[in-house]
Amino acid sequence: MKIGLINPNKGLKHPAVHLGLGYLASFARKDHPEIDFELIDTRVAKPKELIHFLNTSFDFIGITASSQVFLEAVEIANCLKKTHPQTLICLGGSHVSTVKHEAIENPSFDFAVYGEGEQTFSELISYIKGNKELNEINGLIYRNSEGNIKTNPPRELIQDIDTIPFPEYDLFKMNRYPQHRLTTSRGCPFNCVFCNSHSIWTNKWRKRSAQNILNEIKILDSKYKSKSIVFNDDSFNIDSKRVNKLCSDIINEKLDIIWSTSIRVDLITPEVAHLMKRSGCYNVSIGIESANNNVLKQINKHNTIEKISKGIDILREAEIDVMGQFMIGNPGDTLETIKESIEFAKNSDLTGVEFYTALPYKDSLLYEFVQNKGKMLTNKECYTFHTFNPRIVFETEDFSYADRLKAINLAVENGYYNALSVDKKVFILDIGRSMAKFAQKVFRGKLGNKIYLLLRNIYRKIS
Repeated sequence: MKIGLINPNKGLKHPAVHLGLGYLASFARKDHPEIDFELIDTRVAKPKELIHFLNTSFDFIGITASSQVFLEAVEIANCLKKTHPQTLICLGGSHVSTVKHEAIENPSFDFAVYGEGEQTFSELISYIKGNKELNEINGLIYRNSEGNIKTNPPRELIQDIDTIPFPEYDLFKMNRYPQHRLTTSRGCPFNCVFCNSHSIWTNKWRKRSAQNILNEIKILDSKYKSKSIVFNDDSFNIDSKRVNKLCSDIINEKLDIIWSTSIRVDLITPEVAHLMKRSGCYNVSIGIESANNNVLKQINKHNTIEKISKGIDILREAEIDVMGQFMIGNPGDTLETIKESIEFAKNSDLTGVEFYTALPYKDSLLYEFVQNKGKMLTNKECYTFHTFNPRIVFETEDFSYADRLKAINLAVENGYYNALSVDKKVFILDIGRSMAKFAQKVFRGKLGNKIYLLLRNIYRKIS
C-alpha cells in the first residue's frame, strides 16, 4: 500500500518538520510494516517535487491542517480528486479537532481524524485493507453509505507516550529545515481563555521521560547533523524534576547542543534556569498575554505581572534570552490595557517581543465570550481569520473596532506586531537561517553554536 502525507503550509513564515505527520507514519508502521509512505511539505518543496507528488497514484492520502492553512488543504484535496478521483483522502490536524464534522463538508475529503490521531489513523488503514469497520474507529469522522457525515466517539489518549515510536524523520527533506524540533510532552493542564489545544490533547498533561527525549536528541544530532533544537511543547517546564534530569543528562553526556522552548515563567527558579543555560538553552518564549492583572485573571492565566517580572529577571540573570508574547483583544482588554502591555514590554528586560490579536476559535472560552458579550464583525469561517488585514474579527462594548485598530498600530509602531503569514521578511529570514544552519554544519560543537547564535541575532535584527 502506498500512502501520501501532505503538510500544506506554504503561507507560513517558519519552515518546520511536521511532527504530527512523522508520528502518524511511525505509529502506523508498527501495525502495517509493509506501507510505503511519501511526504510533501509545501513550504520547502520545489515546484517540480510538488507537481510529481500530485500526479503520483496513492492508495490513500493524509493531509494535516491548522485553521490558517485549511484553504490550502482544500485546494490540494480538490486538485487530487480531479486527477485521482478514486483515491481516499483523510484530513487531520488542529482544524478538524476545532470544528469537527464541518471540516469535511467539502466532498474532496472522505474522512477526518480528530483528537490524538496515531491510533485512529492506523485503524483507518486497517479499514482500507478490509480488516475494520468505520463505526468501530474512535476519533473518526466519515460519510456513511447514505452520504451523511458521522462522528464517532472520541479516542482515548495514549497514556504512556514513551511507547510512541520517534517520528519518521526519513520522510522529510531534513537538510531543508533550519532547526531540529521534537515534542517532549502533550497537552496543558491550564485552561486559558484564548486557547483550544484541549480540542486535541484535553487538559491532561503527559510527559516523555528524560531518557526517551535524550535518545531522540542523539539520533537527530548524529543522523541529521547538528542544528539548534526546539522543544515544541506548550509548557516545557511543568515538571521541574524532569527538566533537571534532562538538562543534567545533556551536560553529563557532553552533547554540546543549543536549544529553545516555551515555558511557564512563573514556575522557573534560579537553580533550574542556570541548569537550563548550562545544558545549552539560549532562548525561551513566555506567554505573558497582558501586563494588567485584571486581564490575566479574566483569561484564566493563573499568573500575575509581578510573578512574570520575577521570572524574566531569573532567566536574564542566567543569560537566557526571553521572547515575551502578548495578545490584543482578550476578555478585559481595552486600549488602555494594551498601552500598559506595550509600556511593560519597553521597560522590561525582554530580549524579544511579539504581539498577536486574539482570535475566537470554536471550542475555546474566548469563542463563548464573544458569543455572549461581544460582536462578531464577520460571518466568515475561522479558517479565514488569518487573511484579515487588520486582523480584527470581533469587538466588545469596552474595546471597539476603532480602539483595537489603534492598539494594533501602537504595537506596529513599536516593532512588536507579528503576523503569521508570509511577507517581505521571509526571504531575509530564510537566507539568515540557511547561513546559521550551514555554520553549525561546518563548525561543529561549541564554536558552531556560537557562530549560529551570532548569525541568528543579526538576521533577526535585519528582518
